[in-house]
Amino acid sequence: MAEKGESSKMAAMNAAEELETHERSKGETSEVPIEELKKLTITKKEEEDEPTIKLKTSDGIIFDVEASIVKQMETVQAVIDDVGIGPDAVIPLHNLTCSELGRILEFRAKRSRVGSDPKTLRKFDEKFMSMLTADQIRELLLTANYLNMSHMMDVISGAIANYLKYKTVEFAREFFGIVSDYTPEEEAAYREANAWAFRNIDTESGNLEFPS
Repeated sequence: MAEKGESSKMAAMNAAEELETHERSKGETSEVPIEELKKLTITKKEEEDEPTIKLKTSDGIIFDVEASIVKQMETVQAVIDDVGIGPDAVIPLHNLTCSELGRILEFRAKRSRVGSDPKTLRKFDEKFMSMLTADQIRELLLTANYLNMSHMMDVISGAIANYLKYKTVEFAREFFGIVSDYTPEEEAAYREANAWAFRNIDTESGNLEFPS
């Protein structure tokens, strides 16, 4: 759990520890050493003392987030642009918990350190998502949507699309909480007419593993 007044870098550190615990619970060994996960420096620019903005989550935790990161949160930036804030002002985020905000800050921080090579970024996205539960992946997407972080939305949506690529229809419905409005007869007819679309499907869906 983050402490009040904790910076976004410290929040990311706590999220990294959560991920390590989850990884151990699955009996797997992460390819990325935990010390690497905790290296939160992204660029030289972010090492400088840039202004920070206080964001308060629904569970009462205050994060000091760098202004350059807040600018990517269009929901928050709109409030700042409309009403302005003083140096000690705290912006409440009523729909986000500490873990939700901490996780997206951690994801953004780690991804920024990976570089710009598309293949490397894709591999990182897959590794990061594989360390989360389905609920946590959905929360990450909803957090990006609530904050209106358009770039993160694109990245997370792409990772989810890749994750669901070879999954069954039933798995995708469960993942998104969708109730089918087809009757059994209608669905059977659709599957028969579009049999090609149901080939090479992972019938053992359930593990959070990405296709290679």
